[in-house]
Amino acid sequence: MSGKSSLRIVELLERARIEGDWTHVSQYAEQLPREYSVLKFVSLGECLLEGQQNGKISYNSLHLAKDYINKALSSKNDREGQYYKEAMLLQAKTCYVQGKFQECLDILEQVDMERMRKDVLTFNASRALADAYVYKGMAMEYLKFVSNSNEDSGIESIVECYETAGDLGLELLNSISRSTLNLTLSGVLEIALLRSFLLQMSHGMVDKGLNRLRRILQTSDMPGSDTLRLTLSITLGQVLLQGLPDNQWSPLVHRDAVSDTLSKRGRNTPTLKKYETVFCPCNKVEEALLTLLIGQALLYKEGCVSVHAEDEQEYKQANKQAHLLLNMLVSLLAKYSQYRPLADVIEKFLKYSHDDEHICKQFGLSLISSEQHVRGVAVLQKCHDRKVDVSIALVLAQTYVRHLQRPGDAIKICEECLPLADSPHMKSRVYLYRGVAEAALCRSSRLREDQNLYNKRSIESFQKSYSLDPNCSQTWYHLALRLASVGEIKKAFRFAHKVEASPGVVDLVDVSHLLALILSAQNKLEEALNMVTLTLINYPDNLNLLITKVMLERRVHGGHSALVTCKEVLLPLLEKLSTTTSKEMLDQTYLPYSDQWTSGKFQLTQWSDRVSTHTTASFTGSTIGTLPAESLCESIDSAIGCDQSNWGYQAEVWYTIADVFLSEEMISDAQKCVDEIKQLFPLSHLVSYMNARIRESEGNPREAEQQYINAVTLTPLHVPSLVALGRLQIELNKPILAEHYLVEATHLKPAEYEAWHYLGVLHQKQGCHQKAADCFLTALRFESSAPVRPYSVLKWKL
Repeated sequence: MSGKSSLRIVELLERARIEGDWTHVSQYAEQLPREYSVLKFVSLGECLLEGQQNGKISYNSLHLAKDYINKALSSKNDREGQYYKEAMLLQAKTCYVQGKFQECLDILEQVDMERMRKDVLTFNASRALADAYVYKGMAMEYLKFVSNSNEDSGIESIVECYETAGDLGLELLNSISRSTLNLTLSGVLEIALLRSFLLQMSHGMVDKGLNRLRRILQTSDMPGSDTLRLTLSITLGQVLLQGLPDNQWSPLVHRDAVSDTLSKRGRNTPTLKKYETVFCPCNKVEEALLTLLIGQALLYKEGCVSVHAEDEQEYKQANKQAHLLLNMLVSLLAKYSQYRPLADVIEKFLKYSHDDEHICKQFGLSLISSEQHVRGVAVLQKCHDRKVDVSIALVLAQTYVRHLQRPGDAIKICEECLPLADSPHMKSRVYLYRGVAEAALCRSSRLREDQNLYNKRSIESFQKSYSLDPNCSQTWYHLALRLASVGEIKKAFRFAHKVEASPGVVDLVDVSHLLALILSAQNKLEEALNMVTLTLINYPDNLNLLITKVMLERRVHGGHSALVTCKEVLLPLLEKLSTTTSKEMLDQTYLPYSDQWTSGKFQLTQWSDRVSTHTTASFTGSTIGTLPAESLCESIDSAIGCDQSNWGYQAEVWYTIADVFLSEEMISDAQKCVDEIKQLFPLSHLVSYMNARIRESEGNPREAEQQYINAVTLTPLHVPSLVALGRLQIELNKPILAEHYLVEATHLKPAEYEAWHYLGVLHQKQGCHQKAADCFLTALRFESSAPVRPYSVLKWKL
């Protein structure tokens, strides 16, 4: 064989050894001439040691590999001296595999590994040296364990071996990245990188261990290092989240300081990433999140996790790592309420989960928590269609009622999962959610028959829920609210008092507000005012409760006292609202302890220029600021704009102050307040309604009539405008129109006592005394149990 052909075979052999192509390694080694006998025997021995499947070496293969290595050592010549040390390193490896740990260390001492590091070595020799450092460290660690030595004196030497091996391996990857060769780290080098960290952590060297992992993650991207860096990211994330106390965490060391320190020690160190600006975590949580996000980026990198992986064992391991990473990210992001990035994380993972049911449920829940309700419902509905799950069904029902204004779908979901509820508590929850949905349908229905039907069904559902779980405070609250709405004040007061006396899920502010309204319905206005005042000590910025206080003060102490409250409390709150964004207000200003699904948005639809039939406010001539919580208008932020929910708060405050000014006959001041509302919502029906009241106070009935008509045109279901129009038509001697408006008002809201009163006045004026008496009795009956504000201002709690 010519010398040129021999060199070509050597070149192909070295390349196959680098890439781990052991089939071709054995073929090329057999073709080598006698002068390359050392390389031939080293290659064949290495092929037998490294080329076994699953890393398991049989006894025959080990014995044959040792024979080849011994032949290489016995046939040394000057020309092939570069391979002699490789043969010795492989001999040390065979000793370690055979369990001859001390003999392994003795052979490595003969090699003089420190001197070998300083020489210019081939790639394969450098890799064999890196592996040798790993075996040296593992042999030293085993001998230390066998000797039962508890001293930490030898730990630094063991860690030194592991770190040297890891740095050599990473440097090899860095050098090979500039070529077209395909290379991955061997399993022993990955063990070295992880083992050094674990030894440092277990022996109290926390800072060194953390900085070691941090530095490895800061190295440049290299082919074949993605799986390793993913494993290290997961390991570091686990340590930061589960095994490291806050007081032991240390900030990251600057990259220049790390490079200088390692250069002084003479290490072969991998290249660090270079950026103009680098984010540096300020605490343990930030570092854990950053580390896990790095792991996520590595996970989705091409080839890291593939559903078409040829090696089933490799795929299972990668999939296990992916689930572990996902669980840590989910727990961390959910703990700090970062639901939108949580939804993004789970969505990316879905492509590797094979449509896993548990992952789909988590994705749907994260979407709903991040206020992407339409997408979240679509995902959870898909899971529900596959397999009916009561807990998921309740989440769907809750979202349908609270955010999507689809109580009919919520009732359907509850009916489907009711037979599958396997415990009284779960059945009680299903009945509770069904009752809330039926109450929402009752409030949105226009026909009196439908209202009575859904009202009866909702009370029956709440009663069934109460019978199955008599100790549920949420059931008590909803049953009290529903009973109070139908006029059963004593029963409602009993249940509301039970909620207040026992700590539960329902916020104290809602229960106190409900009790205050029930007391006002019993004509105990001073007691109601005292309860509201005491509650405001703990909830000073609760706008809904402040409006109730203003109304109670006007009824108890007169308009002057209510005006003082408006100036001292509502105007400062108005200034705060005008300088606060909607998101900040929801989180800090408005209702810090309440359920934000209605606290931030429940009053906006009555001001919006786009009012639907499901968002009708309930106002009376002597009642101000009714907030229609039943509107359930979650879609305002997306359909109208996030800032308008803040405008709704401001408009509500201006409306309350304007009503107080009107009660004190301060017409000009009331007009200024209405003008402020008009700047926020120029086409709102309530602006026309307030202008009509002002024109009427000024003695202009014709203009007032036109403004009332404008309000009804904008919102045909606005009961206060219909009542005011009916009353005004009586004064203008238009009985047919008056009866039309008043009858329509009683159909829309049967408990509207002012409509019955003026209908009685109309019948009396027409000489129908029996009809008039019936209307007056009906008005008296409803007025005797009417609260100072409608119960619809209170929100449902789910």
